[in-house]
Amino acid sequence: FKDVDMVIEAVPEIMDLKKQCFLDIEANTKPDCLICTNTSGLNIDDIAAVLKDPSRVMGTHFFSPANVMQLLENVRTSKSSIKTLSTGMQMAKIISKKAVMVGNCDGFVGNRMLAPYAGEAKMVAEEGATVEQIDKAATTFGMAMGP
Repeated sequence: FKDVDMVIEAVPEIMDLKKQCFLDIEANTKPDCLICTNTSGLNIDDIAAVLKDPSRVMGTHFFSPANVMQLLENVRTSKSSIKTLSTGMQMAKIISKKAVMVGNCDGFVGNRMLAPYAGEAKMVAEEGATVEQIDKAATTFGMAMGP
């Protein structure tokens, strides 16, 4: 890891585990290596606070399954540098993702939009629709996959 320019952490959504992972990455990478997290909702400022230089941190939230979903939420923290953010946006282009820059808030943007979508799918299921019918309606509408 000593010569890489960016590391994206993707351990489970456990704050202490992410903080320890960030410390381990920091100890094994060069000082200007960007350290990103794939968290889907933890406070990235809290994760970054364990580092000597939190300006090199941002969120890179890939939607699952990453090989199907085109959206990438790049998450700006209160200390992310312009270089960090612009590098994250450029990385998205290189890997053919559609990136949006979002703020560091509960659920970011994608999960905030997903909640009503999932809620409607649950309501339709409770009214008698099958999972297959719900998925077909979602994909026919244009969603990459059903809820």
